[in-house]
Order: sequence, then C-alpha cells, then structure tokens
Amino acid sequence: MKVPALDEKELAPYLLREDLIRQTAEQVKKDFGLHGLSIRLSGNAETAYQELYAQVEPYIARLLGSEYEKLLQLLYRIDVSEKRIADALSESANVSAAITRLIIFRELQKVVIRSCYSK
Repeated sequence: MKVPALDEKELAPYLLREDLIRQTAEQVKKDFGLHGLSIRLSGNAETAYQELYAQVEPYIARLLGSEYEKLLQLLYRIDVSEKRIADALSESANVSAAITRLIIFRELQKVVIRSCYSK
C-alpha cells in the first residue's frame, strides 16, 4: 500500500473501509485515555464513520462547554496541529463538529500510516 498524502481529500476513501475505521476508533479510545470515552461500532462499513463521529462529537461539545483546558490537552495528545485547529475554527460555525472531524482524520492518518509500514 502506497502511503497517501496526509490531507483529508487523500484520506477520504479510507473512511469507507470498516477495518480502518474500527482501528481508528481504537486509536481514538487509546488517545482519549483517561477520559473514559466508550465507542461501539455496529460493523456496518457504510455507517462506520458516522457512528464514530456521532460518539465523539457530543464529548467534544461537552469539553468545549465546560472543560476547555482538557480539550486542549486532548488535542495536543492526539497531535492535531494548532494551525489546523485555527483554520477549522475560522471556517466553521459548528466548532465541535470541526474539531471532531480533525480528530478523526488525524487518528485515521495514524492508522493508515501504520498499516502502510507494517507490511
């Protein structure tokens, strides 16, 4: 497997692979660590991304509203760049949705890169 560019456009096709979304969900759980976020996927490849998004976004919205410092620590831990965060915040009216998308794509990047180099 050729390593894709690390932008959302190049990674978008990988969102249709249930195996990679499942691994991405595991990476999210690992990086959320002590935050106790539980994620369950139905196994349906067509809805896997939406299921993951629907479980992460409310948690991000809660952190935005009441625990902003924890959110910043989480974004640092996941390694979402400050520039991407600033760009997303300036381009989107729904901040929690924008941050959730950034988190999932960053976690997907990790999974795809790992799968490319593990073969």
